[in-house]
Amino acid sequence: MLRMALDEAAPSSADHAAREQIASVCSPYASRRGGAWHESVEYLGNEPTGHFPNVVDMSETWHASVLACPANWGGVLGAAVANHAGVAAPPEHNAEEPVLDDDVREQLAGWLLDDPSCSAPDELMWHPGVAVGMDAKTTPTAHTRSKTHIVEIHTGFDIHRTGLLVVGDSAEDLALARLWQLTFGTGFWVPSPLLDDDGAVPWRVGHRIARIARDLARNSNRLAITSISRSEKELEITRDRVVAANQIKIPGQQDPGLDVILSPKLPWRQQPTVSLAVEDQWDSQVTVPVSVAEDGTRRMAAPLPAPVLVSADLAAQEDLQWHVDVHWEDSRAVRRRGLDSNELFGNRPAFMSTWARSSRHGMTYQSRRNDFVTRGTRPENTLARVALRESSLVTWITAKAAERDLVARPSEAGLRTGLLVDMLGGREQYVDVFGGVLLPALRGMLATSSTSKVAYPDGDGVSLSSREGVLTFAGMCTRVAGCEEAEVRDRVDAVLRSGVLRRGMVVLCSTCQQKQFQTIDRLGQRWRCVRCDALNDLDRSAWKLPMNEPTWFYDLHPVGRHVLAEHGEVSALLSAYLRATRKDQRSTFVDVEEVTFLDGDKPQVEVDLVAYAEDVLTVAECKSGSDLTGRRARLEVEKKCRVAAWLRADRLLFATSAEAWTPATIVSVGDIVRDFDGWGALGSPEVRFISGLGRSHAVVHEEGGK
Repeated sequence: MLRMALDEAAPSSADHAAREQIASVCSPYASRRGGAWHESVEYLGNEPTGHFPNVVDMSETWHASVLACPANWGGVLGAAVANHAGVAAPPEHNAEEPVLDDDVREQLAGWLLDDPSCSAPDELMWHPGVAVGMDAKTTPTAHTRSKTHIVEIHTGFDIHRTGLLVVGDSAEDLALARLWQLTFGTGFWVPSPLLDDDGAVPWRVGHRIARIARDLARNSNRLAITSISRSEKELEITRDRVVAANQIKIPGQQDPGLDVILSPKLPWRQQPTVSLAVEDQWDSQVTVPVSVAEDGTRRMAAPLPAPVLVSADLAAQEDLQWHVDVHWEDSRAVRRRGLDSNELFGNRPAFMSTWARSSRHGMTYQSRRNDFVTRGTRPENTLARVALRESSLVTWITAKAAERDLVARPSEAGLRTGLLVDMLGGREQYVDVFGGVLLPALRGMLATSSTSKVAYPDGDGVSLSSREGVLTFAGMCTRVAGCEEAEVRDRVDAVLRSGVLRRGMVVLCSTCQQKQFQTIDRLGQRWRCVRCDALNDLDRSAWKLPMNEPTWFYDLHPVGRHVLAEHGEVSALLSAYLRATRKDQRSTFVDVEEVTFLDGDKPQVEVDLVAYAEDVLTVAECKSGSDLTGRRARLEVEKKCRVAAWLRADRLLFATSAEAWTPATIVSVGDIVRDFDGWGALGSPEVRFISGLGRSHAVVHEEGGK
């Protein structure tokens, strides 16, 4: 019992607060059961555990000398060496900043910058026993030793990547450099003791940094300098000193620039990333049957194979725990953002046999079963065999709402949009019609007068009422700018086949004198009035003009008219804009519009559009006007902030089809977002304003945020 008590983790309140802050912006193993969240938390203690095994216990592990931070080194230099090489012995309580002569300090700086011509100072050599003849250039670091049977996997194309040179002596500067190195592969921390006392930069440091920048630039990448503790002016001074320190120039070649980037503007969404994986098991393809729901949610109809380790050395560790990353082919799921573990399993079990989480590249689950495993069970049968579920955006929003005891479902406008989506054959087809080149023609069917000569002075349409009109094909072509007649014909025919557009004639009932649109399917030599049900002949008295033959007209489905009357097309215009302007046109784009969140039966907030592309989640408000100020508007903006916080959105977007937002709107919305107290540890999302949707060009105005 005493031993068990000693092994229990007892983190300090500061440790707990730090862990909670990090977990709040990550996706830990967590599930909400019985109204409370439960997490799978592992602590690194004095004794090895399944998640933190003792690497020395594994065979083929380097047991000899390693490069590590000396136990008596403290201060920022000790932290820099520990960050780069790791530690092999606990630090001494009286560890202090080491005093180094200029040569050793310059040698250490080059080694910390991975200069191949610099070896580690001899002080960094750690010996488990008596050792002679060790070479610092060939001796591995403690970090390397701890990664036995583990390899680094680089994902994404190695282009447009930013490497970081972090200066400053704060713990935050160290953490930033470490995190950048682990995530993106190129991150260096250069604390002030590695520079000369007068603030100058040693030539070797300047030359090495220039070499790093050149190597990155070969693949259209770049090196930038940043800091959390230093101001922009201080960064610019340091940058200039670093550039000036490089006295070795290559004839005919100009060194790439060293950009200054303030920490809030760092490109955390760059694609090339680094992960750790088990050697020889980092790219296994598995085929499983999948069922697809109407909303696009995919479920595995059979479980994945047991994640057996093929390495005999690893398999010999009976209590070893590992994690399995699963990436769905052609994945369209929202990643990260703390989804309930239970939502990731295909059958959403009452008791989870293991933990799962939504991770950076897909889904991750723990290798071991958590349910009852009898003694003597074969090793492979102690491993979890899971059937996972990839939620569509609609299902994902529903699950995130449930975490707040809310219900998410389509609003009335969303139901109308959904009907049109079904008629047209999909969301993308709907956006192409109501947010594409045919939109001006569709808008032309909203008559501005009950008199045809007023509403359609060119004679290319007929008013059926003060709000409803129909157009000829020539009238549609006139309103669709920049398209050849053949393209308009093909587009109109496609919409006709769906039933959203209808071809027919405008005729007059001889009995009740009602002017009406009759679809081609209802017409014949004898046609029936929709008002009085009287039969009429299809002759010149019915169509009036022209005298020779009747004219074909085109009518919009009543649901489509309702969407346009309520300016619902602005959401489609925004969807088309976001789809067209994403950086990687090969990436997936999913969105859903007109979602309402309810507490019981009481509506809380309605969102016009939620979009997800390139791992950016956008919550958008769509308007046809240019002003969003006043008390009522403030309440609406606050509600959108609430949804953005619930969904952990990256961007809060306000879009309009008007020519421009008023300056007062931009100021007011920015203030409301900054003052909102419901944001998480990352703060408010990026705020963006888009105007001129559906016009010749859209205008984008960006505010602050993460």
